[in-house]
Amino acid sequence: MSTPQPSEPPSPEVPVEGESFAAHLARRLEAEQGFTPGTFPEAAELLEASDAVLTYSDGMSAVIVCLVDRERDGARRFGLDVAALERIGKACLKYTGSVTGTKLPLGLQVLEVGRAPATEEDRKRLESLRLGVFHKVHLHAMHVDVATGEVWANTWRRAKVSARYVRRVLSEPRVIREEEPLVEPPERKPVLTSLLLAAVALGFAAEHVFAVGEGGAGPLAPGVRTLVAMGGVNSGLVLEAGQWWRLLMAPLLHGDVFHLVLNGFLLWFVMATVEGMVGRAWTGLLLLVGALGGGALSMLINADTVVSVGASGVLMGLLGALLALSRRVPPGPERTQLQMLSVQLLVPSLIPIGMSRTGAEIDFAAHLGGALAGGAVGLLLARVWPRSEAIPPATRPVGAVSVLSAVALIVSVGFAHDSWQDSRLQLELIPNEALPKTHEDGMKQVQELMERYPRDPRTHLFQAMVMMDAQDLPGAERELRTALSEQRILEHFFEGTELPLVLHTELGRVLVEQERTEEARTLVAPYCAAGEGGKVPPGLAELGLCGTVP
Repeated sequence: MSTPQPSEPPSPEVPVEGESFAAHLARRLEAEQGFTPGTFPEAAELLEASDAVLTYSDGMSAVIVCLVDRERDGARRFGLDVAALERIGKACLKYTGSVTGTKLPLGLQVLEVGRAPATEEDRKRLESLRLGVFHKVHLHAMHVDVATGEVWANTWRRAKVSARYVRRVLSEPRVIREEEPLVEPPERKPVLTSLLLAAVALGFAAEHVFAVGEGGAGPLAPGVRTLVAMGGVNSGLVLEAGQWWRLLMAPLLHGDVFHLVLNGFLLWFVMATVEGMVGRAWTGLLLLVGALGGGALSMLINADTVVSVGASGVLMGLLGALLALSRRVPPGPERTQLQMLSVQLLVPSLIPIGMSRTGAEIDFAAHLGGALAGGAVGLLLARVWPRSEAIPPATRPVGAVSVLSAVALIVSVGFAHDSWQDSRLQLELIPNEALPKTHEDGMKQVQELMERYPRDPRTHLFQAMVMMDAQDLPGAERELRTALSEQRILEHFFEGTELPLVLHTELGRVLVEQERTEEARTLVAPYCAAGEGGKVPPGLAELGLCGTVP
């Protein structure tokens, strides 16, 4: 028979006098897990076989719980066998949804509640209420001994009403404390989402407009040199060279058009959902921790040759936070939709089973790092955010962190510009494999080098040496001064080498031969103690431009 429906339900804060545990459990399931009394028309037989039937249905999953109250009637037993339950379950599968074309199972649970341990006969009878592991109807049966707190289950399979949950309800006072109602957040436009997508699109455009070297193998794929130049994450560059700004720039870069479109499409839906739920301040913080968490784990796990780019770490951080924050939403269709969205995207992204369609490796470490970081912040926020508050707590300090992160991103763009300039300049230099082994070789190849590498100071040095041999001193001076004018190249690529000293020495020699000794002394003065042990370098000592001869 079905549970009687009282005209005025008891107050949720006051225990019901003489209430059996089965009746109390039914009320707890309604208050805490979203069950409602009654069931589907196709399962009407369950009402006669049980003392109470409750159903959970959110459009995707469906669970029917049958309670048999043996506290009130010790002879009471559940009245249907496994064949009847299978038939009822199959008829109710229409109420479950599908994921990627696969029908979700229906849960059907039987709980017999009494004040005596389960007999051998009880266990055998309940043990029989079980179907195969891959059956679409998941049957579970339990025996609950209220006197001892023992909960026996006929299967290890996880159920919505688990044995652990029943034990907890048994151990707690019989008071129903309903969760405070969830106050809906104000309607927000996805401003931050639009800004991020615009930044990602601009980043991809910049990869092609300002490409460095040859492109990659995929469709509209920039080359690795371009990605490194503009901010790709690499452990050596970040940890050893201190280029922290790469952690903020890498999410704006993508490996090819498929990478961009997939991440952009998912970001639009996921980030807009999160921004609408928690607001721009907390969303900004989630973007930061997703980027930092993804970059950190990528550097920790991947080889030091890997260059990681893409907004996937940020996306995984948002999904991890969304999964954690879904617990704030009352049980029902909305919570299920949030959880299904998160799990369907998270799980495939965290299993390293494939490659991208362009052949580039997928950075699963960055995915995992972003998901863990975002999930941790989401759990923290879900814990401290009361349901009665529409706005998350600490919005101002969190917003300040988000603003500082935006400022850091702008600064990072400046660092990326400098890195890009250096990378472009590096293309102007003679590659190591093409560098002449001796000055004589360089003088022989100077015409070809001048055509291919006109900005390399070494090219002008070779040309100056040719002119000095031809007694063209003004021409040699012009070439050496041209070499010294490439200050950025000399500072970034030849600092700590002998090239600046050689250029100044040879220019000093040319000036001396033109009887401009004082000008030569002024030119070479900064290098007069540049030799080993602080001594005058031999070339300058030979010219006598430093005032002393060792």
